[in-house]
Amino acid sequence: MQVSRRGLSDEKAARMMAALREGKTLRKFAVKAPRLEAYFKAHPDYECEARPLMAANAKAAFLRKGAYIREKTHCVNGHSFAEHGRVVMHKGWMTRQCRACEVMRYHRGGVIKPEVLKKVADRLKAKASLSSFTKPGSGYLVRPDTLARYRREHPDFDRLVIDVIKGSNSRAQQRRWQRIKNGVAREQNNDYYRIVEMVPRYLPSHVRDDVVQAIFIDLLAGSLRREDVRSRMGDYISAQGRMFPTKFAKFGDSPLVSLDEALYEDGGGARIDTVTRGLWD
Repeated sequence: MQVSRRGLSDEKAARMMAALREGKTLRKFAVKAPRLEAYFKAHPDYECEARPLMAANAKAAFLRKGAYIREKTHCVNGHSFAEHGRVVMHKGWMTRQCRACEVMRYHRGGVIKPEVLKKVADRLKAKASLSSFTKPGSGYLVRPDTLARYRREHPDFDRLVIDVIKGSNSRAQQRRWQRIKNGVAREQNNDYYRIVEMVPRYLPSHVRDDVVQAIFIDLLAGSLRREDVRSRMGDYISAQGRMFPTKFAKFGDSPLVSLDEALYEDGGGARIDTVTRGLWD
């Protein structure tokens, strides 16, 4: 025995049409699509009026989604969205958040877990800095506001933290100045090697060192700029040659000779034995 499917009644169809004309959807009527299509097929005039209304009302209903959230003017704590609100992406959705509530939550702080508290206490006993486990990174354990709340609520723990950070300012200053000194020394070393590479390699090593030393003295005195070292390299080499001439240099019309040179081929006397005036006379 076959059971016939019950169709859509005229009375319900009339109520549905009245709701459609008021701008409502058919969701509350719980009518199934096959029954509605069957009624449309049996009543073409009804279908011609109902389908455009259904499409328009569904579009309007979609635009009304989330209207109760968009129309909110204050958050749950009574802060005005016009003054404290902002729109951000959160978990894939555009949401409105209250900056005043965020500040309240930050100052209030979170709750620290027992296992995290034990790790924090061990780090403090090891004289670790607070930033080593409160800043994002490999050693992060707890947020600063959460730690501050626990310190306010537990004076014993707060005294432990105070003992750890008591000399942190002076230690930080020492590290800061040490980094500055290391940077200066590193820069000087870099300057040294750069200047050495500028000195011609055909010069003896001791001459090259003297030229580099003279350049550094002028750099420290401020009479020479780093960008002018290469262009003035020839001047420093010439000055070094005049100060310490080689055996081929001449003093006036006479070549310079060594004071240790023998005066006669068959004698044992040296030129220095005949010097009667001092160097600075």
